[in-house]
Amino acid sequence: MDKDELARKRWMAVPAHIREKFEGNVFCRTCGVTRIVDYIVDSVDFKVVLMGTCAQCGGPVSRVID
Repeated sequence: MDKDELARKRWMAVPAHIREKFEGNVFCRTCGVTRIVDYIVDSVDFKVVLMGTCAQCGGPVSRVID
């Protein structure tokens, strides 16, 4: 299993209502607190990282889940 598969598996192990809270609490340097959309799940230093776009302005945003 590669690191991306492991990250996706760890992300999907989080209960859906908690995942929704993480998705809706992302910082955008233009908009402030926003929602992440069209994201991919990655792993950096054994932490799950969501990388996607801001729901308001479409700029790049990311969220580390440790």
